[in-house]
Amino acid sequence: MTRLTMPTLFFLLLGTASVQASPTALLPGQFTQLAFEQHPGAQLPRDVRLRDDAGHAVTTASLFDGGRPLVLVFDYYRCTTLCGVVLGDLAAALAQTPLAPGKDYAVMAVSIDPGDSPADAAALKARHFERDPTLAGAIHALVGDPSDRGREVRRLASAAGFRYQLDEATGQYAHPASVVLVSPGGTVSRYILGVGYDPTDLRLGLVDASRGAVGSVADHLLLLCYGYDAKQGRYNAEVGRLIQATGVLSVLALGLLVWRTARRPRKG
Repeated sequence: MTRLTMPTLFFLLLGTASVQASPTALLPGQFTQLAFEQHPGAQLPRDVRLRDDAGHAVTTASLFDGGRPLVLVFDYYRCTTLCGVVLGDLAAALAQTPLAPGKDYAVMAVSIDPGDSPADAAALKARHFERDPTLAGAIHALVGDPSDRGREVRRLASAAGFRYQLDEATGQYAHPASVVLVSPGGTVSRYILGVGYDPTDLRLGLVDASRGAVGSVADHLLLLCYGYDAKQGRYNAEVGRLIQATGVLSVLALGLLVWRTARRPRKG
């Protein structure tokens, strides 16, 4: 597990502190405790009960088993600060990728506020995604079941390494900003951190998360040039070159070993 601080905490502080300059009840140490903790390879719980924007009951298993990777984002729908920025940037970046929404990926937007309703989910979906009907059809705007008071959502968020806390002084939730890319079946694949998402990061991350199920030949070739930097939550050409160089050195070392073995005089 890799604990991350600066890329996410900057936006966490921004989102809480900017609510009409209201004083926060959270101490600096509490913000540090809310940093995103990456759980790559973790299996997310498949039995979490949620409701969609039409009020229908769904489980995470029904979304994980769609045969395509998911973009998982935690937010809350009546948020007036950070959440709108995250979702707006996400919608803009996804629109610039060559991947087909609904076919190559879907989006799970899950509210962390037990007070959010299916109507709030529908309003958020219309506000950020309805301008592109194809993309809107791939968005699952979800809320917790009111009977569990947020326990099911917290269980899902905890498995993904997403921490949040209600600031009683402002009525806002302090939380990090990022999205989680989930492989078919519900396994955590990648984290894209912060806001201002790069379409290339989302494109490569979804191709990575798909385990070969989506993406063109060009997408998979591009993955050979870019490596994933877990600390920064980004794909990086320098990391890709380092991986390639390491691979070349490994091949050369293996070749040298074979050559030296072949030159040894045989006994007997």
